[in-house]
Amino acid sequence: QAARAQPVAPEPAAPASGAPGPGGRRPPSPPVGAPPVPRAPWHPTWYVLGVVLLVLVTLVGAAGIVRAPYVVYAPGSATQTQPAIAVPGSRTYEGDGSVLFLTVSLRGASRQVGYVEAAVGWLRPTEDVFPRRAVIGDQTGQESREQSLQVMAASQEVAAKVALEHLGYEVPEEGRGAVVLSTVEGSPVATAVEPGDVIVGVDGTAVEVDSQLREVLDASAPGDEVTLEVERGGEGDPEEVPVELIADPGDADRPLLGVSVFTRDLHYDLPFPVRIDTEDVGGPSAGLALTLGLLDLLTPGSLTGGETIATTGSIDPDGVVGEVGGVAQKAVAAERAGARLILVPEAEADDARRFAGDLEVVGVSTLDDALEALAGIGGNALELDRPGG
Repeated sequence: QAARAQPVAPEPAAPASGAPGPGGRRPPSPPVGAPPVPRAPWHPTWYVLGVVLLVLVTLVGAAGIVRAPYVVYAPGSATQTQPAIAVPGSRTYEGDGSVLFLTVSLRGASRQVGYVEAAVGWLRPTEDVFPRRAVIGDQTGQESREQSLQVMAASQEVAAKVALEHLGYEVPEEGRGAVVLSTVEGSPVATAVEPGDVIVGVDGTAVEVDSQLREVLDASAPGDEVTLEVERGGEGDPEEVPVELIADPGDADRPLLGVSVFTRDLHYDLPFPVRIDTEDVGGPSAGLALTLGLLDLLTPGSLTGGETIATTGSIDPDGVVGEVGGVAQKAVAAERAGARLILVPEAEADDARRFAGDLEVVGVSTLDDALEALAGIGGNALELDRPGG
């Protein structure tokens, strides 16, 4: 009679590789006919979680591809101004220290960003996100880029004019109208003109350079209606466009049209050639820096007292420093470049201080304010020779 088989305790399954177990012995194979190891039941919740995960992955992927109607301002570069300026045929001086002009990294103007990139900009404390239309209007990225370079070219002309007039030279000016760069959101003019339009007259008075627009408006008052003569897109016959003036937030009695403009085909009859090359940098914000850089180059001594200073702000033909935007990001760029201080438009000084760290921020409204600030750190800005006087 055959002996009854004794129950055998199951042993752990051998490794898939067949490697020997402890003691060098290879574990035996599981007995034939052993019951399968039970599997955990698949709970319906896993189906739901799987679908949710798939949807999230799809949405994140789409957010990175679908274009978002936003522009992201991030810290840009800090570049020495003096090497970008040449005055052939005139005597120049090398001074200690330097003047830096600042830029922002503008993502979304020429190449639209995705929603993920826009969201990252919202989360980063040193970046700002704005609606794309508020920055460049209905222009394409290429149109915006071309206009930005035109603005820089005009800004270079103005900087040379202001610097040379400060040194005593006479500089006649000419142009073909005031090109609209942007409008104040919510103002009456915002519904009447668009970026790229050219204002060639106000109430029958011709406007050839942008400063003339300011002069004409000064004869009016907030709430008055003026009639603009506008070339749509800079082409065709001018249209008459009635617009109500608004009040300057800083002076309730001062009328404003509510536009940022630059002179079309601006040209100054300079007493000698001045060449400025900022390469592919666009916009008006280097105006003040270029003015200071040229003054430093044309006069002996050190405008900055041997210090590295950074600055941003447009410069008007009458020496007024204008707002430019992106000053918080430019303050970061200046601080990273090791600047001693940063000069910014007075109205934007608080924005610059948000991220300036230990960097000193000085708000200025005019070229004279900027020169006074530089004299305060040891520069000879208030004692410049006036060779044209």
